[in-house]
This record gives sequence, C-alpha cells and structure tokens, in this order.
Amino acid sequence: MSQDNVDTSRLANSSPLAVEVTDLVKTYPGSDVAALSGVSLSVEQGEIFGLIGPNGAGKTTLIGCLLGLLRPDSGAVKIFGKPADCLAVRHVTGYVPERSDFEYWMTARQFLQYHHGLAKRDSKDREREVTEALEAVELAKSVWNRRLKTYSRGMLQRLNIAQMLIGKPRLALLDEPTLGLDPTGVTLVRNLVKKMQDEGMTAIVNSHQLDEVERVCDRVAFIKGGKIASVENLHSGAVSDYFLLVRWPECQLNGSLNSVVAQAAKDASAAVDACHHEWGRFAVKDNKMATQLIRNLVQQGLPIEEAVPERAKLEELFSSSEKEGEGQ
Repeated sequence: MSQDNVDTSRLANSSPLAVEVTDLVKTYPGSDVAALSGVSLSVEQGEIFGLIGPNGAGKTTLIGCLLGLLRPDSGAVKIFGKPADCLAVRHVTGYVPERSDFEYWMTARQFLQYHHGLAKRDSKDREREVTEALEAVELAKSVWNRRLKTYSRGMLQRLNIAQMLIGKPRLALLDEPTLGLDPTGVTLVRNLVKKMQDEGMTAIVNSHQLDEVERVCDRVAFIKGGKIASVENLHSGAVSDYFLLVRWPECQLNGSLNSVVAQAAKDASAAVDACHHEWGRFAVKDNKMATQLIRNLVQQGLPIEEAVPERAKLEELFSSSEKEGEGQ
C-alpha cells in the first residue's frame, strides 16, 4: 500500500477526473477467463456514473480495484490523480458493499460511532454527525439503540448507507445500494445520491435497478464479459429511441383528436404510433423530444394525465446487448 502523505483536503481538487481507469486486466486464481479484460473509463468530479450489466460481467471486480482491495494483473487505477491504494485516497472514499458484515452485538449508534472513529473524524463532532447520518437514511429513532441482530434486511441496508455517509467522502462507490429496500427506501437512496451530487460528491453506482440508474446517473457504462460494451450519456438521450405512452381524459376539442395529436407530434418531430380516445403512443428520440411533445399536446388543449416510457432506455440497451450475445 502506498504511504503517500497527501493532504486530503486538497486531494479532490488535484485532478479534473475523480476516477481514471486504463487498460485494467484482472484474472482470479484458478480461472482461465479474465474478470476484467482491458477496461478503460474516466469519471469527472461531481459526476454520477452508473455500471450496468449481467451477473458475472465484472462490475463488482471493477469496484474492488477502484477501492484498492483487489490488485489488477495489469493496467492502472487513479483516484483524484493518485493510485487507488494511496492512504489519502482511502480517506476521501466511501463504500456501500453489496453484502455487508455487521457487528451484530452493536447498536446502530455504536456501529456508526465506531466507523466515525475509523474515518478519523473529529471526536467533538461525533454525536452530531452520527445523528445526522441516522436521520439522513430515515432509520426510525426508536431502533437506534437496538442490537443489529434484531434488524431487518432493509434496516441493515439503510445503516450500510449511513456508514458510508459518516466519513463525508468525496467519492462514493455504491454496489447495489437499493438491495433489500422497499420502494420508500429506493426513493430515499435516489434522493441521497442527488443530494450528494449537489454537495460536490462524485458517485459510481452499480445496480440492477435500471430505472433508478437512469434517473440519477449522468452517464452509464454497460459491462459484459469483462469489457465495456458502451458508455452512454443519459442526458443526451443517446441510448436509444423509445415509445412514450400518453394518457388523457376523453374530452371535447376544437377539431378532431387525430389532427390535433398529429400536429402536436409533428411540431415535436415525434411520430404517432397509435391514437385512441383516451391515449396515444408516440415514437420519440430522447427525453427532450418527449418533453416537447407533452408541452405541445397541452397547448393543443389535451389535459395530460400520465406520460410513461413504454420501455426504459437502459432496459432496451440491456435487452439488445443480450440478444446480440445470443446470436454469436
């Protein structure tokens, strides 16, 4: 492990990139197949970057290399311009593992007090920061002093996220952060990630919850067979075209429904796939086009009740890649 004594207060500003991975190769002992095979990617500071792909694709192995817990066969990993195993990097990195081991004899408060010390936070701020972390993950105050062996899986996952927050990291690595959470917990994680980004934190999220990845991430890498098949910019709508299902109540319009809908779609450069009394199905290129279409429909006098992508863009990407693999 590197013994570099870099000032952690300046580390996060020392490079324009939060993460830089170059030609990473990793093969586990006893295996003839590389878990990672020449992976290269970069993540800018303040970016939320997603990792998706089938089981066994190499996503968790990549996170292990980013943490400096796994030593690659070749290639390089830089975190804020420094090697992943640099001690200064460890001080600014937070981690939510897919499977956590807890000291079940501890209470939630004791667990976070322990991790507060491991993170070398100022002891004068310990009780306040522990309370803030427990409140941030919305763990009921009535269970803060209960032994962890009495916790449900969802409660433990909330605590798992709280221990990541307690160290005030500049880079958060989240491996299946919504695992075991109910819909309320999933929404909580989404809001926390967005809040972390607002506060300047960078995050890498590995998740099979494709709709959540699409909601919170700026870019996403699709990993398959230890290689990056593609990196997509979600804000540009570049993943793929998709269908938008729009519902409206049956109502009276000046002119026929079909002509009004057709004109609204034409003005947004969208295509009408189907139009009925209470709903329409439209082919749109990206989220910007979908927004313009909805705006045009409202302006034409249609009170929109609901607009839902018929298939999420990342789901389409995932499915398309799987079909390509079947044909090889």
